[in-house]
Parts: sequence; C-alpha cells; structure tokens
Amino acid sequence: MMYWLRFAIVCASVFILLYTAISAMLALVWARLQQTGLIKSAEALFTLRMLPAITAFIVLAFVVVPSFWVLEPPAADEWIGLWAAILSFACLAWLAVRAAKLYSAWRSTAEIFDRAVPTKIAGSAVPIFELQDSGANIFVAGVLKPRLLISRRAIELLDGDELQAAIRHELAHANSADNLKQMLVRFCSFPFLSSLDRSWHRAVEIAADDHSVTDALTAADLASALIKVGSESAALTPALGMSLVPEADAPVSERVRRLLAWKSGKRSHAGRFALGLLLLQAGVVAANLSWLVPQMHRFTELLFQ
Repeated sequence: MMYWLRFAIVCASVFILLYTAISAMLALVWARLQQTGLIKSAEALFTLRMLPAITAFIVLAFVVVPSFWVLEPPAADEWIGLWAAILSFACLAWLAVRAAKLYSAWRSTAEIFDRAVPTKIAGSAVPIFELQDSGANIFVAGVLKPRLLISRRAIELLDGDELQAAIRHELAHANSADNLKQMLVRFCSFPFLSSLDRSWHRAVEIAADDHSVTDALTAADLASALIKVGSESAALTPALGMSLVPEADAPVSERVRRLLAWKSGKRSHAGRFALGLLLLQAGVVAANLSWLVPQMHRFTELLFQ
C-alpha cells in the first residue's frame, strides 16, 4: 500500500510542478508571440494553450511512471518528505477547485436547458430549442450533446437568411467541438494566460464565421445578423456555450468588416501545427529517454527526504 501511495504522490507532485513551470514559461513566451501575430488560427492557439497540460502528461506517462516502476524498490521504507507533501496537496487542491468550477458551469448550462422548449424554423434540419428570455441571442450549449438554442427575440429580429446564417455559424462551433475545447481551457485555467484564452476565443469566433459562409451573399447575411444580435444581446450564454456574439469576443465591427470583405480562398491547415508540435514533444522525450528516466528517479528521491 505504501508503494502505491508513494507512486501517487510522485505523479501528483511532478505533474503540478511541470504544469505550473511550463504555464509560467508559456505566459512569458506568449507576451512576445502576441506582438508578432504569427499564431492566429483557433487550432494553433488551442494547441498552444493546452501545451502545459499535454507536456506534463507526456512526461508523466513516458518518464515518471517508468522511472518509478523500474528503479523504485517495492520494499522501500521512505517517509513522505515536506516538498512531496506540499506539491501533492497543491495538485489535489488545484484539481478540486477546477472540478468545482466545471461543475458550476455544468449546472448553469443544465438550468438553461430546463427553460428551453423544442421549436421548428423553416429551412433548418437540425433540432432547435427556443428560449423565452428577453434580448436576442443564439448559441450552442453543452459538451457531449450540444444543443442549438435561440431566443424568441432573435427569431423575431432576424429575417430568414440572417437566421440561417446565424444557425450555420453555431453549427460550425458544434462541428468543431468548441464547447469541449472551452471546457478544457476552463479546466486548465492559469492566472497569467488569460490573454491567450481571450485570443483563442476570438479566433474560434472568426473560424466559425469562415466555416459558415460560402459566398459574399451568405457573408453579408451573417454580418447583418451579427449587427442586429450584437445590438440587443442579453448575454444569455451559459459557461459551457458558444454564442453568436459572446462577451469575450472581439468587437462585432471587426468581424463584420471581415465578412463584408469576404473573398474565396483556401483555409489554412493549422491542424498540422498541432500535430507537428505534439510529434516534436514526443520525439524530444523519446530521444532523451535513457537520460531522463534515471534523472527523474533522482529527482523523485528528493521528494521523500
């Protein structure tokens, strides 16, 4: 039993230490990257935002676990050191706080679902739920089973083409699993990365705009919908939801200008950035595995002194 307790303490301690250190370094790097404007796509920004957690898990799985199982004797009788106790407690506290925040976000989303009633809109083949709340808003909420919700005021405010353009925008969020990504970003919250979080949210809205229009006419319809909804939005969106005009979004005028200047073009393959970054991390760890494993064991030994 003591062996497995030490194993859990080592994993928790190393994870929180790596996650905090890499997050702090990312905050410093992002301050410079943001000025260059080199990384703009939603996929690339999400990968960058998840980098601390992904790196910590890679090191945990491929370095910490093998070093402990191979080099740590099962019969070792070691006390839990001060640093091990502090770090493991910090990891548990962080997990508890983030889980509580996510539960609160889930509850707020569930409460909105309770107020929604199924409705039908001409020309739409997807299930839609209507809200009687005041103010105009359209959003997709939920993680595992996202639902499209539209307020009564938005239905009254938008004409048929504008409404369909807004619906396509929200379906683009659902198809990209943006609510799931938003949940992960929320869970991996870090005090000095709020600027990166906002940049990702803005990029997500721009990506949904781009994926929902096919020509200048549909772009103009979406721009008109943004103007109308943005002028009356009541911020109904729950924590786990993507709205047509979110509070954290860039000014509506910026998105409207992009849409009115719409031109057909190839979409960037930013997903390659994410895959390349992950492969680079795995390659670096694999290439240095024979050195990392014993060094990690020496480090973890210090936690029990």
